[in-house]
Amino acid sequence: MCLDYEDEKNSMIAISETAENNYYEHFYDEMDNRLRIEHSMDMIYFGPPSSFMRLDSETILHILTNTKKHLIPITRAQLAWDIITDGKTAAFLQGREFLAFGSLLNVIPEEDLYYVNFGDNSVFKYFTNRYVDLENRKFGVLIAAYRRYFGGDWHDNATRINELGYLLCGYPHFELKMISPTTFKKLNIDVLGKLGRCNVQQKKTLFNIAVHPNAYGEPYKWSSHEISQLSELFVCIPKEDITVLELEAIPAISPKVMKLLDKTKLEYFTKPQILRMNPKTRRIYILRMQLSSSLDMNQIARGNVRLISVLLYNCAFFVLLLSH
Repeated sequence: MCLDYEDEKNSMIAISETAENNYYEHFYDEMDNRLRIEHSMDMIYFGPPSSFMRLDSETILHILTNTKKHLIPITRAQLAWDIITDGKTAAFLQGREFLAFGSLLNVIPEEDLYYVNFGDNSVFKYFTNRYVDLENRKFGVLIAAYRRYFGGDWHDNATRINELGYLLCGYPHFELKMISPTTFKKLNIDVLGKLGRCNVQQKKTLFNIAVHPNAYGEPYKWSSHEISQLSELFVCIPKEDITVLELEAIPAISPKVMKLLDKTKLEYFTKPQILRMNPKTRRIYILRMQLSSSLDMNQIARGNVRLISVLLYNCAFFVLLLSH
């Protein structure tokens, strides 16, 4: 029983509570006065599941593609996955569906991802050419799905390794060891430039293959071509090998690699090598060296005061020039 106020009788009477009012019956109707455009995404993702299920799969894909993934609740992402798969496995999905989900694949059950169809060209290109922020375990499941279609002899074929792209970092380090130095030498810069998601152990494994005599050889033999090819693998170079690098090879060190290089290795660059760096790389090198040596806040404060005084002096000098 509940109490309800009646204006006509101006009294409180007890009436039996009927069926629960469905306030969201017209949740997505255009004329619904509860629907405000600026809060439409909140209503879609935090409204009742029954209303979300009224959306068709194409609309859901469009919404997921144009919404920040970290704002979407896990339960709603899983519901969207169920609606799009429509009771089927992930083998029926194409690249555009995975593009819409992106990092939300982290909340999708692993048994679903195991059936990803890498035989579909759009799916294969999506995972090989695009960095997807996935957990290592989920990424490993994708590698298992890749094996279902292409087998386990990938390490003998340089062409197949070049096609792997970001998927190469999904293989454990003990499998990466199976890449021969001769095969490694045939790898192109596209696949070697996509090793950002590899862990330290994986990068060291690939670096050890690179310095084999049948691959690139020891660092003192490297030219700018080898350093450009290695890309982020250059960060694995031993300290003592930095000083013996050829001056002609130094300009190939990119600013990105200089940012990733261990700061304990920076002091091993010689002055001639520093002068041969390209301007952006040298600027990053100098900044990192200054930051590593300026840990005293008093020194930093004095440096700021000195900088401000120089700026004020320059401004005053400029004003004097204009006055004349």
